[in-house]
Amino acid sequence: MARTAKNSTIIYLIYNSKFVRNIYRIFSPLKAKRLDFYDNFLRDYIYNYYTASSLSEKRFYNIGAGNQRSSFDFWTYIDLDTDHYSKSGIDINYDLESLKPLPLEDNSAEIVFNSFVIEHISVEATKNLCKEAYRVLKNGGVFHSKVHCYDYSYKLLKKGLISPKVPFECRESNDLIEAFIKKHNGKVRAFFNESHEYVFESIKDKEDRIVFSPGNAFLYHNADAAVDNICAMNGGADAVLNSIEAENAEQFYAFIRENYVDHSKKQSYQHNADYFSKEDLLNYIKDLGFSDVYFTQPFQSISPALWEESLNNIHKGFTFSIEAVK
Repeated sequence: MARTAKNSTIIYLIYNSKFVRNIYRIFSPLKAKRLDFYDNFLRDYIYNYYTASSLSEKRFYNIGAGNQRSSFDFWTYIDLDTDHYSKSGIDINYDLESLKPLPLEDNSAEIVFNSFVIEHISVEATKNLCKEAYRVLKNGGVFHSKVHCYDYSYKLLKKGLISPKVPFECRESNDLIEAFIKKHNGKVRAFFNESHEYVFESIKDKEDRIVFSPGNAFLYHNADAAVDNICAMNGGADAVLNSIEAENAEQFYAFIRENYVDHSKKQSYQHNADYFSKEDLLNYIKDLGFSDVYFTQPFQSISPALWEESLNNIHKGFTFSIEAVK
């Protein structure tokens, strides 16, 4: 196992580090040349597949792009202008919650892509995004959405399997942990206490700590717009979440959203528990008139521009992807 991990690290460095690749050329020039061909293949494939006008006019749209960037320069990046993400590289400022049309021509786009955006916006904003994608795509164009699955997170909560790192890393809890570690210059320890909570504690001052219960960890992952309100209540997050009577995930998230999310303070990047099941989303997209709609997985798309590694981040958790062809 250790040897396999070491070999994987070496392979990663050869593929992704120019410095290591150049050293590799000295000792194994033929293999290095093969890797160069590998690097160039996808670019050549893409530039032979799509029309020159689509590539030069950047008719490939990444909606809610945040900091995600391709190594190719034919993408147009669309996002809301906020302090949470770097504004560098954002081409079009657009608020998904405005429910306004995308500032794009009808029947012009090759791709409308969004990666882990839908879980942060309202159901109405999601519907508008899907309708706008259909409008702006040309015939044969591809709409591709990668989405965090609220359904499975709900199941994990009910099974008591939520923690700050399970089922996936969460930006908000990670930011909290990193700030705590920096505050104490790395002199912290982490452990599970007798209540099965995950504790980050200062080594010098044991009273200074962050405690993650399953409840507040769940909120950071799925409804961080409600974290402050729920955690301030008697009994904390676990007591509040356990008290919610719901027959299914939709009712559960609706209760959180309606009772604990302060929409006047909600930030665009926050999970706000707006629930759109994957089956309902799939059916909604089908009803818009797309010729083909299906669930897919990372690196699986009929559009070569979506085969790039930087667009296929594998989240450590339960996600799904939907692709639709106009």
